[in-house]
Amino acid sequence: MSPAQVEDNKEDPSRGEGGPQQTEEAPAGTIAAEYSTKDRNRAIRHLDFNLIPLLGALYLLTYIDRGNIGNAYTAGMGEDWGITSNQYSWIITAYYLGYIAFHGLTLMWKVVPVPIWVALMALGWGASSMLQAATTNFAGLMALRFLIGVFEAGFAPGIALFLSYFYSRSEMGLRLGIWASFATIANCFASALAYAIVHAKTGIAEWRLLLIIEGIPTIIIAPIAYIFLPRGPGQCRFLNKRENEIIRFHALRARGNDTNRTVNLKQVLAAVYDYKNYLQAAILFCLLASFGSLPVFLPSIIKDLGYSSIDAQGLSAPPYLVAFVVCIGASFLSDQVGNRSYFISALSLLSAVGYLLQALLKGSAIRYFSIYLVTAGAFPSVSLNYTWVTDNQGSSSKRGAGIAVFSMIGQAGGIAGSRFYPKEEGPYYVKGMAISAGLLFFAALLAQVLRLLMAWENKRRDAAYGPVDNREVLDEVRDSGDDHPSFRFIL
Repeated sequence: MSPAQVEDNKEDPSRGEGGPQQTEEAPAGTIAAEYSTKDRNRAIRHLDFNLIPLLGALYLLTYIDRGNIGNAYTAGMGEDWGITSNQYSWIITAYYLGYIAFHGLTLMWKVVPVPIWVALMALGWGASSMLQAATTNFAGLMALRFLIGVFEAGFAPGIALFLSYFYSRSEMGLRLGIWASFATIANCFASALAYAIVHAKTGIAEWRLLLIIEGIPTIIIAPIAYIFLPRGPGQCRFLNKRENEIIRFHALRARGNDTNRTVNLKQVLAAVYDYKNYLQAAILFCLLASFGSLPVFLPSIIKDLGYSSIDAQGLSAPPYLVAFVVCIGASFLSDQVGNRSYFISALSLLSAVGYLLQALLKGSAIRYFSIYLVTAGAFPSVSLNYTWVTDNQGSSSKRGAGIAVFSMIGQAGGIAGSRFYPKEEGPYYVKGMAISAGLLFFAALLAQVLRLLMAWENKRRDAAYGPVDNREVLDEVRDSGDDHPSFRFIL
Protein backbone atom coordinates (compact mmCIF):
# COMPACT_ATOMS: atom_id res chain seq x y z
CA MET A 1 0.00 0.00 0.00
CA SER A 2 1.41 3.40 -0.98
CA PRO A 3 1.87 6.27 1.50
CA ALA A 4 -0.95 8.13 -0.24
CA GLN A 5 -3.29 5.20 0.27
CA VAL A 6 -2.29 4.95 3.92
CA GLU A 7 -3.09 8.64 4.31
CA ASP A 8 -6.44 8.21 2.59
CA ASN A 9 -7.36 5.38 4.97
CA LYS A 10 -7.03 7.56 8.05
CA GLU A 11 -10.29 8.50 9.71
CA ASP A 12 -11.60 11.88 8.66
CA PRO A 13 -12.00 13.95 11.85
CA SER A 14 -14.62 16.22 10.34
CA ARG A 15 -17.03 13.34 9.83
CA GLY A 16 -19.00 11.46 12.40
CA GLU A 17 -18.22 8.01 13.76
CA GLY A 18 -17.61 5.19 11.40
CA GLY A 19 -13.96 4.18 11.36
CA PRO A 20 -11.31 4.32 8.61
CA GLN A 21 -12.44 5.04 5.09
CA GLN A 22 -10.50 5.39 1.86
CA THR A 23 -13.09 7.45 0.04
CA GLU A 24 -16.03 9.63 0.88
CA GLU A 25 -19.36 9.40 -0.87
CA ALA A 26 -21.55 12.34 -1.76
CA PRO A 27 -24.49 13.03 0.56
CA ALA A 28 -27.76 11.35 -0.27
CA GLY A 29 -29.76 13.00 -3.03
CA THR A 30 -26.74 14.42 -4.90
CA ILE A 31 -24.95 13.27 -8.02
CA ALA A 32 -22.89 10.20 -7.21
CA ALA A 33 -19.24 10.97 -6.57
CA GLU A 34 -16.36 9.62 -4.56
CA TYR A 35 -13.23 11.41 -3.43
CA SER A 36 -10.44 10.61 -1.03
CA THR A 37 -9.74 12.50 2.16
CA LYS A 38 -6.52 13.69 0.55
CA ASP A 39 -8.48 15.08 -2.43
CA ARG A 40 -10.87 16.86 -0.10
CA ASN A 41 -8.10 18.37 2.00
CA ARG A 42 -6.31 19.58 -1.12
CA ALA A 43 -9.49 21.22 -2.44
CA ILE A 44 -10.13 22.93 0.90
CA ARG A 45 -6.55 24.24 0.97
CA HIS A 46 -6.99 25.72 -2.50
CA LEU A 47 -10.25 27.27 -1.37
CA ASP A 48 -8.56 28.69 1.75
CA PHE A 49 -5.61 30.17 -0.14
CA ASN A 50 -7.86 32.01 -2.58
CA LEU A 51 -11.09 32.89 -0.76
CA ILE A 52 -9.80 33.95 2.68
CA PRO A 53 -7.09 36.38 1.45
CA LEU A 54 -9.54 38.13 -0.89
CA LEU A 55 -12.18 38.53 1.82
CA GLY A 56 -9.44 39.48 4.28
CA ALA A 57 -8.08 42.17 1.97
CA LEU A 58 -11.56 43.67 1.67
CA TYR A 59 -11.97 43.59 5.45
CA LEU A 60 -8.55 45.18 5.88
CA LEU A 61 -9.70 48.05 3.68
CA THR A 62 -12.91 48.52 5.66
CA TYR A 63 -10.84 48.96 8.82
CA ILE A 64 -8.50 51.40 7.12
CA ASP A 65 -11.40 53.45 5.74
CA ARG A 66 -13.35 53.48 9.00
CA GLY A 67 -10.31 54.17 11.20
CA ASN A 68 -8.39 56.67 9.09
CA ILE A 69 -10.35 59.51 10.69
CA GLY A 70 -8.26 58.98 13.84
CA ASN A 71 -4.99 59.31 11.94
CA ALA A 72 -6.35 62.30 9.97
CA TYR A 73 -7.41 64.00 13.18
CA THR A 74 -3.95 63.53 14.70
CA ALA A 75 -2.32 64.63 11.42
CA GLY A 76 -3.89 68.09 11.58
CA MET A 77 -7.55 67.88 10.61
CA GLY A 78 -8.65 68.78 14.13
CA GLU A 79 -6.45 71.87 14.21
CA ASP A 80 -7.31 73.00 10.67
CA TRP A 81 -11.04 72.84 11.38
CA GLY A 82 -10.97 73.65 15.07
CA ILE A 83 -12.89 70.45 15.80
CA THR A 84 -13.85 70.14 19.47
CA SER A 85 -13.65 66.89 21.44
CA ASN A 86 -17.45 66.64 21.40
CA GLN A 87 -17.61 67.15 17.62
CA TYR A 88 -14.96 64.48 17.12
CA SER A 89 -17.03 62.04 19.17
CA TRP A 90 -20.03 62.80 16.97
CA ILE A 91 -17.97 62.16 13.82
CA ILE A 92 -17.16 58.70 15.15
CA THR A 93 -20.75 58.17 16.30
CA ALA A 94 -22.08 58.97 12.80
CA TYR A 95 -20.25 55.94 11.43
CA TYR A 96 -21.77 53.63 14.03
CA LEU A 97 -25.26 55.02 13.46
CA GLY A 98 -25.07 54.02 9.80
CA TYR A 99 -23.36 50.72 10.58
CA ILE A 100 -25.92 49.68 13.18
CA ALA A 101 -29.06 50.89 11.42
CA PHE A 102 -28.35 48.91 8.25
CA HIS A 103 -27.31 45.54 9.64
CA GLY A 104 -30.41 44.04 8.06
CA LEU A 105 -28.45 44.19 4.80
CA THR A 106 -26.78 40.96 5.94
CA LEU A 107 -29.75 39.04 4.51
CA MET A 108 -28.99 40.53 1.07
CA TRP A 109 -26.13 38.03 0.89
CA LYS A 110 -28.83 35.37 0.43
CA VAL A 111 -30.73 37.35 -2.21
CA VAL A 112 -28.21 39.23 -4.40
CA PRO A 113 -25.32 37.37 -6.09
CA VAL A 114 -22.33 37.78 -3.79
CA PRO A 115 -19.84 39.15 -6.37
CA ILE A 116 -22.23 41.94 -7.38
CA TRP A 117 -23.20 42.81 -3.81
CA VAL A 118 -19.66 42.94 -2.44
CA ALA A 119 -18.35 45.01 -5.37
CA LEU A 120 -21.15 47.57 -4.89
CA MET A 121 -20.51 47.82 -1.15
CA ALA A 122 -16.74 48.24 -1.66
CA LEU A 123 -17.23 50.99 -4.24
CA GLY A 124 -19.62 52.72 -1.87
CA TRP A 125 -17.42 52.85 1.21
CA GLY A 126 -14.23 53.50 -0.80
CA ALA A 127 -15.72 56.50 -2.63
CA SER A 128 -17.23 57.89 0.59
CA SER A 129 -13.88 57.58 2.35
CA MET A 130 -12.01 59.47 -0.36
CA LEU A 131 -14.64 62.20 -0.48
CA GLN A 132 -13.84 63.00 3.16
CA ALA A 133 -10.71 64.73 1.87
CA ALA A 134 -12.80 67.09 -0.25
CA THR A 135 -15.44 68.02 2.29
CA THR A 136 -15.26 71.50 3.75
CA ASN A 137 -17.67 71.41 6.67
CA PHE A 138 -18.62 69.38 9.72
CA ALA A 139 -22.05 68.36 8.38
CA GLY A 140 -20.57 66.99 5.16
CA LEU A 141 -18.05 64.92 7.09
CA MET A 142 -20.82 63.56 9.34
CA ALA A 143 -22.83 62.51 6.26
CA LEU A 144 -19.87 60.74 4.69
CA ARG A 145 -19.02 58.90 7.91
CA PHE A 146 -22.66 57.73 8.06
CA LEU A 147 -22.46 56.43 4.47
CA ILE A 148 -19.22 54.57 5.17
CA GLY A 149 -21.06 52.86 8.02
CA VAL A 150 -24.00 51.92 5.76
CA PHE A 151 -21.85 50.36 3.05
CA GLU A 152 -19.63 48.52 5.51
CA ALA A 153 -22.75 47.18 7.26
CA GLY A 154 -23.64 45.59 3.93
CA PHE A 155 -20.28 43.83 3.84
CA ALA A 156 -18.56 42.88 7.11
CA PRO A 157 -21.39 41.12 9.04
CA GLY A 158 -22.24 39.00 5.99
CA ILE A 159 -18.80 37.38 5.84
CA ALA A 160 -19.56 34.99 8.70
CA LEU A 161 -22.73 33.89 6.89
CA PHE A 162 -20.91 33.51 3.57
CA LEU A 163 -18.07 31.41 5.01
CA SER A 164 -20.61 29.13 6.70
CA TYR A 165 -21.74 28.08 3.20
CA PHE A 166 -18.32 26.51 2.60
CA TYR A 167 -17.02 25.28 5.96
CA SER A 168 -18.22 23.03 8.77
CA ARG A 169 -18.57 24.31 12.32
CA SER A 170 -15.29 22.68 13.31
CA GLU A 171 -13.53 24.58 10.50
CA MET A 172 -15.09 28.01 10.98
CA GLY A 173 -13.04 29.29 13.92
CA LEU A 174 -9.68 29.33 12.17
CA ARG A 175 -11.05 30.67 8.87
CA LEU A 176 -13.04 33.43 10.50
CA GLY A 177 -10.11 34.14 12.82
CA ILE A 178 -7.70 34.55 9.90
CA TRP A 179 -10.22 36.78 8.15
CA ALA A 180 -10.76 38.90 11.26
CA SER A 181 -7.02 39.14 11.89
CA PHE A 182 -6.77 41.27 8.77
CA ALA A 183 -8.28 44.02 10.93
CA THR A 184 -5.16 43.97 13.09
CA ILE A 185 -3.01 44.16 9.96
CA ALA A 186 -5.16 47.06 8.81
CA ASN A 187 -4.58 49.04 11.98
CA CYS A 188 -0.88 48.20 11.89
CA PHE A 189 -0.60 49.12 8.21
CA ALA A 190 -2.75 52.25 8.51
CA SER A 191 -0.66 53.59 11.38
CA ALA A 192 2.59 52.89 9.53
CA LEU A 193 1.21 54.40 6.32
CA ALA A 194 -0.01 57.45 8.18
CA TYR A 195 3.44 57.81 9.70
CA ALA A 196 4.94 57.86 6.18
CA ILE A 197 2.32 60.18 4.69
CA VAL A 198 2.66 62.87 7.34
CA HIS A 199 6.35 63.05 6.41
CA ALA A 200 5.46 63.72 2.77
CA LYS A 201 6.03 67.27 1.59
CA THR A 202 3.28 68.17 -0.88
CA GLY A 203 1.00 71.08 -1.47
CA ILE A 204 -1.90 69.10 0.02
CA ALA A 205 -2.61 69.05 3.74
CA GLU A 206 -1.25 65.83 5.24
CA TRP A 207 -4.63 64.70 6.55
CA ARG A 208 -6.32 65.21 3.17
CA LEU A 209 -3.53 63.31 1.40
CA LEU A 210 -3.89 60.49 3.93
CA LEU A 211 -7.63 60.11 3.27
CA ILE A 212 -7.11 60.10 -0.51
CA ILE A 213 -4.27 57.57 -0.57
CA GLU A 214 -5.94 55.18 1.89
CA GLY A 215 -9.21 55.21 -0.10
CA ILE A 216 -7.73 54.34 -3.50
CA PRO A 217 -7.06 50.59 -2.86
CA THR A 218 -10.74 49.97 -2.11
CA ILE A 219 -11.78 51.36 -5.49
CA ILE A 220 -9.20 49.12 -7.16
CA ILE A 221 -10.17 45.90 -5.38
CA ALA A 222 -13.94 46.23 -6.01
CA PRO A 223 -13.81 44.93 -9.62
CA ILE A 224 -11.38 42.18 -8.53
CA ALA A 225 -13.95 41.04 -5.97
CA TYR A 226 -16.64 41.03 -8.68
CA ILE A 227 -14.52 38.79 -10.92
CA PHE A 228 -13.15 36.31 -8.39
CA LEU A 229 -15.64 35.96 -5.54
CA PRO A 230 -17.78 32.82 -5.94
CA ARG A 231 -21.55 32.86 -5.73
CA GLY A 232 -21.45 29.78 -3.54
CA PRO A 233 -19.86 26.32 -3.11
CA GLY A 234 -19.02 24.70 -6.44
CA GLN A 235 -18.84 28.05 -8.28
CA CYS A 236 -15.25 29.15 -7.64
CA ARG A 237 -13.31 30.49 -10.64
CA PHE A 238 -10.02 29.69 -8.91
CA LEU A 239 -10.84 25.97 -8.52
CA ASN A 240 -10.98 23.35 -11.25
CA LYS A 241 -14.13 21.37 -11.99
CA ARG A 242 -13.18 18.43 -9.77
CA GLU A 243 -12.26 20.69 -6.83
CA ASN A 244 -15.51 22.61 -7.16
CA GLU A 245 -17.42 19.32 -7.07
CA ILE A 246 -15.59 18.25 -3.91
CA ILE A 247 -16.18 21.58 -2.18
CA ARG A 248 -19.87 21.46 -3.05
CA PHE A 249 -20.24 17.96 -1.57
CA HIS A 250 -18.18 18.94 1.48
CA ALA A 251 -20.48 21.92 2.08
CA LEU A 252 -23.56 19.71 1.73
CA ARG A 253 -22.19 17.28 4.29
CA ALA A 254 -21.19 20.05 6.70
CA ARG A 255 -24.22 22.35 6.60
CA GLY A 256 -26.91 20.80 4.44
CA ASN A 257 -28.38 22.04 1.18
CA ASP A 258 -29.13 25.58 2.32
CA THR A 259 -27.49 28.08 -0.03
CA ASN A 260 -30.49 29.02 -2.21
CA ARG A 261 -31.46 32.64 -2.79
CA THR A 262 -34.56 32.62 -0.60
CA VAL A 263 -35.05 33.72 2.98
CA ASN A 264 -36.99 31.45 5.35
CA LEU A 265 -39.11 33.93 7.34
CA LYS A 266 -39.89 31.34 10.01
CA GLN A 267 -36.16 30.94 10.68
CA VAL A 268 -35.68 34.72 10.65
CA LEU A 269 -38.31 35.07 13.37
CA ALA A 270 -36.69 32.19 15.27
CA ALA A 271 -33.47 34.23 15.36
CA VAL A 272 -35.32 37.30 16.63
CA TYR A 273 -36.85 35.28 19.49
CA ASP A 274 -33.67 33.36 20.40
CA TYR A 275 -32.31 34.52 23.77
CA LYS A 276 -28.82 33.24 22.89
CA ASN A 277 -28.43 35.90 20.20
CA TYR A 278 -29.14 38.61 22.77
CA LEU A 279 -26.68 37.22 25.32
CA GLN A 280 -24.01 37.06 22.64
CA ALA A 281 -24.97 40.57 21.55
CA ALA A 282 -24.43 41.73 25.14
CA ILE A 283 -20.96 40.15 25.08
CA LEU A 284 -20.19 41.91 21.80
CA PHE A 285 -21.53 45.20 23.20
CA CYS A 286 -19.09 44.96 26.12
CA LEU A 287 -16.19 44.07 23.85
CA LEU A 288 -16.83 46.85 21.35
CA ALA A 289 -17.71 49.48 23.95
CA SER A 290 -14.33 48.87 25.54
CA PHE A 291 -12.33 48.34 22.38
CA GLY A 292 -14.27 49.28 19.24
CA SER A 293 -13.22 52.92 19.27
CA LEU A 294 -9.67 52.35 20.48
CA PRO A 295 -8.16 52.33 16.95
CA VAL A 296 -9.61 55.81 16.44
CA PHE A 297 -8.36 57.15 19.76
CA LEU A 298 -5.10 55.18 20.08
CA PRO A 299 -2.85 57.69 18.25
CA SER A 300 -4.16 60.47 20.51
CA ILE A 301 -3.69 58.31 23.64
CA ILE A 302 -0.07 57.56 22.70
CA LYS A 303 0.53 61.19 21.85
CA ASP A 304 -0.72 62.16 25.33
CA LEU A 305 1.92 59.83 26.83
CA GLY A 306 4.50 62.39 25.73
CA TYR A 307 5.28 61.33 22.17
CA SER A 308 5.16 63.58 19.14
CA SER A 309 2.27 63.38 16.70
CA ILE A 310 4.47 61.61 14.14
CA ASP A 311 5.89 59.11 16.65
CA ALA A 312 2.38 58.39 17.94
CA GLN A 313 1.38 57.25 14.44
CA GLY A 314 4.32 54.85 14.28
CA LEU A 315 3.94 53.48 17.82
CA SER A 316 0.28 52.65 17.14
CA ALA A 317 1.29 49.85 14.76
CA PRO A 318 3.21 47.19 16.81
CA PRO A 319 0.37 46.29 19.25
CA TYR A 320 -1.78 45.26 16.30
CA LEU A 321 0.94 42.96 14.98
CA VAL A 322 0.91 41.08 18.29
CA ALA A 323 -2.91 40.94 18.16
CA PHE A 324 -2.69 39.40 14.67
CA VAL A 325 -0.59 36.49 15.93
CA VAL A 326 -2.79 35.92 18.99
CA CYS A 327 -5.99 36.08 16.91
CA ILE A 328 -4.88 33.29 14.56
CA GLY A 329 -3.45 31.18 17.38
CA ALA A 330 -6.54 31.45 19.57
CA SER A 331 -8.86 30.66 16.64
CA PHE A 332 -6.85 27.56 15.72
CA LEU A 333 -6.83 26.29 19.31
CA SER A 334 -10.54 26.99 19.68
CA ASP A 335 -11.29 24.76 16.67
CA GLN A 336 -9.04 22.02 18.03
CA VAL A 337 -10.61 22.09 21.50
CA GLY A 338 -14.15 22.53 20.16
CA ASN A 339 -14.93 25.36 22.57
CA ARG A 340 -15.44 29.13 22.17
CA SER A 341 -16.58 30.35 25.60
CA TYR A 342 -13.39 29.57 27.53
CA PHE A 343 -11.28 31.43 24.99
CA ILE A 344 -13.61 34.44 24.89
CA SER A 345 -13.54 34.71 28.68
CA ALA A 346 -9.77 34.28 28.97
CA LEU A 347 -9.01 36.81 26.25
CA SER A 348 -11.52 39.31 27.65
CA LEU A 349 -9.81 39.05 31.04
CA LEU A 350 -6.41 39.64 29.40
CA SER A 351 -7.71 42.80 27.77
CA ALA A 352 -9.34 43.89 31.05
CA VAL A 353 -5.97 43.64 32.83
CA GLY A 354 -4.49 45.90 30.16
CA TYR A 355 -7.15 48.53 30.78
CA LEU A 356 -6.67 48.27 34.54
CA LEU A 357 -2.98 48.99 34.13
CA GLN A 358 -3.91 52.00 32.01
CA ALA A 359 -6.28 53.26 34.70
CA LEU A 360 -4.03 52.68 37.72
CA LEU A 361 -0.49 53.41 36.53
CA LYS A 362 1.12 56.60 35.24
CA GLY A 363 4.43 55.45 33.76
CA SER A 364 4.64 55.83 29.98
CA ALA A 365 6.45 52.51 29.43
CA ILE A 366 3.99 50.34 31.39
CA ARG A 367 1.01 52.17 29.89
CA TYR A 368 2.34 51.54 26.39
CA PHE A 369 2.94 47.85 27.25
CA SER A 370 -0.63 47.54 28.50
CA ILE A 371 -1.89 48.51 25.05
CA TYR A 372 -0.43 45.20 23.81
CA LEU A 373 -2.53 43.33 26.38
CA VAL A 374 -5.65 45.25 25.34
CA THR A 375 -5.29 44.54 21.62
CA ALA A 376 -4.10 40.92 22.08
CA GLY A 377 -7.20 40.12 24.12
CA ALA A 378 -9.90 42.14 22.42
CA PHE A 379 -9.45 41.33 18.72
CA PRO A 380 -9.55 37.51 19.12
CA SER A 381 -12.52 37.80 21.50
CA VAL A 382 -14.59 39.64 18.90
CA SER A 383 -13.64 37.14 16.18
CA LEU A 384 -14.52 34.12 18.32
CA ASN A 385 -17.80 35.69 19.35
CA TYR A 386 -18.82 36.00 15.70
CA THR A 387 -17.76 32.38 15.13
CA TRP A 388 -19.81 31.28 18.14
CA VAL A 389 -22.94 32.86 16.67
CA THR A 390 -22.57 31.03 13.35
CA ASP A 391 -21.83 27.77 15.19
CA ASN A 392 -25.20 27.67 16.90
CA GLN A 393 -27.68 28.72 14.21
CA GLY A 394 -28.97 25.66 12.38
CA SER A 395 -30.11 27.16 9.07
CA SER A 396 -28.55 29.85 6.88
CA SER A 397 -31.65 32.07 7.17
CA LYS A 398 -31.38 31.94 10.93
CA ARG A 399 -27.63 32.52 10.75
CA GLY A 400 -28.15 35.60 8.62
CA ALA A 401 -30.86 37.02 10.86
CA GLY A 402 -29.01 35.95 14.00
CA ILE A 403 -25.86 37.72 12.89
CA ALA A 404 -27.90 40.84 12.10
CA VAL A 405 -29.60 40.87 15.53
CA PHE A 406 -26.39 40.02 17.36
CA SER A 407 -24.24 42.55 15.54
CA MET A 408 -26.82 45.34 15.42
CA ILE A 409 -27.12 45.38 19.20
CA GLY A 410 -23.48 44.60 19.85
CA GLN A 411 -22.14 47.27 17.56
CA ALA A 412 -23.99 49.87 19.61
CA GLY A 413 -21.10 49.39 22.03
CA GLY A 414 -18.98 51.36 19.60
CA ILE A 415 -21.20 54.38 20.13
CA ALA A 416 -20.81 54.12 23.88
CA GLY A 417 -17.06 53.65 23.53
CA SER A 418 -16.73 56.76 21.39
CA ARG A 419 -17.54 58.80 24.53
CA PHE A 420 -14.98 57.16 26.80
CA TYR A 421 -12.00 59.34 25.91
CA PRO A 422 -12.93 63.04 25.96
CA LYS A 423 -9.86 65.19 25.36
CA GLU A 424 -10.26 67.04 28.67
CA GLU A 425 -9.69 63.78 30.59
CA GLY A 426 -6.30 63.17 28.98
CA PRO A 427 -3.55 62.17 29.23
CA TYR A 428 -4.63 59.24 31.44
CA TYR A 429 -8.36 58.84 30.68
CA VAL A 430 -8.80 57.04 34.00
CA LYS A 431 -12.60 56.93 33.84
CA GLY A 432 -12.71 55.52 30.30
CA MET A 433 -10.06 52.92 31.04
CA ALA A 434 -11.82 51.79 34.22
CA ILE A 435 -15.19 51.51 32.49
CA SER A 436 -13.60 49.48 29.68
CA ALA A 437 -12.01 47.09 32.20
CA GLY A 438 -15.34 46.59 33.97
CA LEU A 439 -17.15 45.85 30.71
CA LEU A 440 -14.57 43.24 29.76
CA PHE A 441 -14.87 41.50 33.13
CA PHE A 442 -18.64 41.42 32.56
CA ALA A 443 -18.18 39.99 29.03
CA ALA A 444 -16.05 37.17 30.47
CA LEU A 445 -18.81 36.38 32.98
CA LEU A 446 -21.58 36.46 30.34
CA ALA A 447 -19.68 34.00 28.14
CA GLN A 448 -19.67 31.46 30.97
CA VAL A 449 -23.35 32.04 31.74
CA LEU A 450 -24.20 31.34 28.10
CA ARG A 451 -21.96 28.26 28.12
CA LEU A 452 -23.84 26.83 31.09
CA LEU A 453 -27.22 27.47 29.47
CA MET A 454 -26.22 25.74 26.23
CA ALA A 455 -24.58 22.85 28.10
CA TRP A 456 -27.88 22.33 29.94
CA GLU A 457 -29.77 22.31 26.63
CA ASN A 458 -27.33 19.75 25.15
CA LYS A 459 -27.79 17.47 28.16
CA ARG A 460 -31.57 17.81 27.91
CA ARG A 461 -31.50 16.75 24.24
CA ASP A 462 -29.12 13.87 24.96
CA ALA A 463 -31.51 12.63 27.63
CA ALA A 464 -34.54 12.96 25.34
CA TYR A 465 -33.12 11.77 22.02
CA GLY A 466 -29.81 10.08 22.84
CA PRO A 467 -26.31 11.45 22.21
CA VAL A 468 -25.28 12.40 18.66
CA ASP A 469 -21.98 13.30 17.02
CA ASN A 470 -21.74 17.08 17.17
CA ARG A 471 -19.66 17.26 13.98
CA GLU A 472 -22.21 15.81 11.56
CA VAL A 473 -25.19 18.02 10.71
CA LEU A 474 -28.19 16.38 9.07
CA ASP A 475 -29.93 17.89 6.04
CA GLU A 476 -33.17 18.18 8.01
CA VAL A 477 -31.58 20.88 10.18
CA ARG A 478 -31.92 23.37 7.35
CA ASP A 479 -35.69 23.43 7.83
CA SER A 480 -36.01 23.22 11.62
CA GLY A 481 -32.72 24.95 12.46
CA ASP A 482 -31.13 24.38 15.83
CA ASP A 483 -34.46 23.07 17.20
CA HIS A 484 -33.82 19.78 15.39
CA PRO A 485 -33.13 16.88 17.82
CA SER A 486 -29.80 16.13 16.10
CA PHE A 487 -28.40 19.61 16.70
CA ARG A 488 -25.96 20.18 19.56
CA PHE A 489 -24.64 23.59 20.57
CA ILE A 490 -20.92 24.28 20.55
CA LEU A 491 -19.87 25.68 23.90
